[in-house]
Amino acid sequence: MMKDFQLIGLEKLLNSDTINKIYPMVDHIDIRMDEDFVTPRGNRRLDVDIFLNDPTITEKNMYDNDFDPHYLVDYHIKNYSRYLGIENKFIINFIVWGPDGNIIYSWKD
Repeated sequence: MMKDFQLIGLEKLLNSDTINKIYPMVDHIDIRMDEDFVTPRGNRRLDVDIFLNDPTITEKNMYDNDFDPHYLVDYHIKNYSRYLGIENKFIINFIVWGPDGNIIYSWKD
């Protein structure tokens, strides 16, 4: 189970220059743990909001602009969580938000 300080640490790590150097279009990332959601295998769910700062990115051109939210979530979030002692027993849903507050893309695991 992920503790509050681990969740805050993961969010701070993701909002540091570490992700921004790879994905300069990411303004910031917010993470929430859904404590009420548990799969039959005991996995928890993380809800991730990815906020972009580039108004030209859309669902149709995000990969052309070198932004892959699936890789950001599946690789970076899952790998960085290990540095904080977080068990990799969670599924991740995410929403990509444009600078205007509209949803560009979402994924439900």
